[in-house]
Amino acid sequence: MRRNLILIFLITIFNATGQDIHFSQYKNSTFFTNPSFTSFQSSDYQVLLQKRNQWQVVADPFSTFIMSIEVKNGIKNNSYGIHFMNDIAGDARYQTSGSIINYSKSIRYNSNTFFAFGLSAGFYQRKISFDNLIFIEKENFENVSFFYPDINLGFLNKKTINNTIDLYSGLSVFHINRPNQSLLQSEKELLHTRINIHTKANILLHDSWKITPHIFFSKQNVNEEFIIGSDLHYLLYKEKNIIFGFGTNYRHKDAVYWNANIKVSSFELILNYDVNISSLKTASNYNGAYEFLLSYKWNRKEKPKQIINIKQKKCPKYL
Repeated sequence: MRRNLILIFLITIFNATGQDIHFSQYKNSTFFTNPSFTSFQSSDYQVLLQKRNQWQVVADPFSTFIMSIEVKNGIKNNSYGIHFMNDIAGDARYQTSGSIINYSKSIRYNSNTFFAFGLSAGFYQRKISFDNLIFIEKENFENVSFFYPDINLGFLNKKTINNTIDLYSGLSVFHINRPNQSLLQSEKELLHTRINIHTKANILLHDSWKITPHIFFSKQNVNEEFIIGSDLHYLLYKEKNIIFGFGTNYRHKDAVYWNANIKVSSFELILNYDVNISSLKTASNYNGAYEFLLSYKWNRKEKPKQIINIKQKKCPKYL
């Protein structure tokens, strides 16, 4: 009986958060932010690696890793992606891992306005390990794991203004099927739906300068997240497509964070560091999280047009 109470208590702590993972670099994540992002990526193919570590000075770090492979088909306006995620939290190695596939369809309203609809679905596994936990009295627990399905929807609008501003606005709803995430078979702990609302604008200031202000709001049950920030990009070398960037961001009542990025040809690296300003700032000594994103993008090669040489013959003369 006591063993069951301990197990219920530990699992309740993990489930009580009821909140998904989150990324500071949400603007680049189809997996986390909006399944319709794939329709508006800047290349035909993209491979993306994203990793976040946090709470290293407070406890065993919370670590999240995502890999995405995306394909955009500009001809039929269909886009596809597959995503793999692994998240490990705390000493109990509370782990969530899974894979998601997404489909996105874009529609042209006029020469300056596009809409996109996205759908993603897949399966996750959640498990908890008691091997690293120490109890005052010796207890033996079996590690617990289970699988659950997940379905998400997203909408995105892109509008070009005066050929100098690209404005993006999106809405997405995650976990619309509300799967049971309880580690106890006898209990129900439905995963709360998460709603994201986001907007950003790519504003061309000069041939070499671009600024990207952005706003993000997310709500999942009682948990809310609000981010506002801006990035500044400078095109250093046009022929090699070398771009440097820097950004400043604020997550309401939680963190201030900065990001720096460099893009060389098809590769882009973004580094991010959070400074904690929440109620945990004393315990964390203002340390928050670091995050990196590495992407490789390329376009399909166009087939050379076949040139047919037609020999011209003089027309015969008739009397």
